[in-house]
Amino acid sequence: MSRKKLSPRSWYWLAFASFGVQGLYFSTWVSRTPEIQKLLGLDTAQMGLFTLAMAVGSLSGLLIGGPIIARFGTRIVLIFAYCGGAVFLALLGVVSQMSNLPLATLAIVFVGFSGGAGGLAINIEGANVDRNSPKSLLPSLHGAFSLGSLLGGAIGTVAIVSGVSVEANLIGMSVLVFIVTLLVTTRLPRTSGMHVHAEMNTDQIATVASAKDRRRVWLEPQTLMVAFIVIGFNLAEGTASTWLPIALVDAGLSSAIATASYTVFAGAMAVGRLSGGPIVDYLGRARALIVFAAITALGILIVILTGWIALPLVGAALWGLGNSIGFPLCVSAVSEDPRLAGSRVGVLVVASNTSGIAGPPLLGFIGQVAGLFTAFLVPFFLLMAGMAFNRATRTHSTVDARR
Repeated sequence: MSRKKLSPRSWYWLAFASFGVQGLYFSTWVSRTPEIQKLLGLDTAQMGLFTLAMAVGSLSGLLIGGPIIARFGTRIVLIFAYCGGAVFLALLGVVSQMSNLPLATLAIVFVGFSGGAGGLAINIEGANVDRNSPKSLLPSLHGAFSLGSLLGGAIGTVAIVSGVSVEANLIGMSVLVFIVTLLVTTRLPRTSGMHVHAEMNTDQIATVASAKDRRRVWLEPQTLMVAFIVIGFNLAEGTASTWLPIALVDAGLSSAIATASYTVFAGAMAVGRLSGGPIVDYLGRARALIVFAAITALGILIVILTGWIALPLVGAALWGLGNSIGFPLCVSAVSEDPRLAGSRVGVLVVASNTSGIAGPPLLGFIGQVAGLFTAFLVPFFLLMAGMAFNRATRTHSTVDARR
């Protein structure tokens, strides 16, 4: 289907549903991490290395997915990433139930690979939708990711309480992801994200960024400052999704309550993202970042103090609410110039995935020595440091692609 035949409203809702699939896919694995850790016999540090394998796969998917998107568009990448990822997610459930660590590691690498390629594609698609609207739509699109995460987390919680095995849970959710992917992503615009010259006139072709210009974005101070902000927000989100349930189990809470904390986190993120657009329009990007970063920091501190104030679900809610608009707001900030939007979004996704690679094992090793709650101070301070660059999210400078 060409983009010309798709109304802006239909395009938005298809992108919304696609973000939801990404959230459902990711949260299915997250909701069962404590059980997977036990099935594979991993301690905290070893679990950090296991999640590192996923992050390495994610970065590989990102690096390989970029050129494929430029050549074939976001739609084809989303179809193959989500459907392929569903297969490996099911495999992860099977081999984890068998306590087969080598095959589980292989499966998690490809789960990460699919997530990385799909994550880049859906963020480029979302940036295209956002740029073609007078309103801030990216927060609500990322809200769909949170809704998918909320659904996956809720199903995981129910599965745990009902005694459903990890294997059955992951296989069932994989089938759902596969079916919804085919129903939704196949209807997205065919050429979205492609560097298409065939349908352009001479003047339009002249405005397409050259390969040199696309490489130059990696040296733009403003883009790099926004990328640093992304690292803080992404590490905060990744810490919650990877370590929050495990940290609460280590603190003596039940697996059901620990998984519910992630569900609350995802639900709060959904609320923040779905309602965040008007807030950003009112406050502006820079001030909105300060407000939401402060809420995130407060949530992290409440979770860290679980042993004293015993309000982990409140902390998780504030953590998710504050963390909700950080990444989508940054993506919107670097997507104002359509010629370089894809390249700049790529810088942010690389920053996001790099923190995903370094973060889990780092927090795992710190957690092994000093406890996971102490490790949670790392994203707390990185998030605060990133606020020194919040003005970089204002109107983004552009590069003349015809120079």
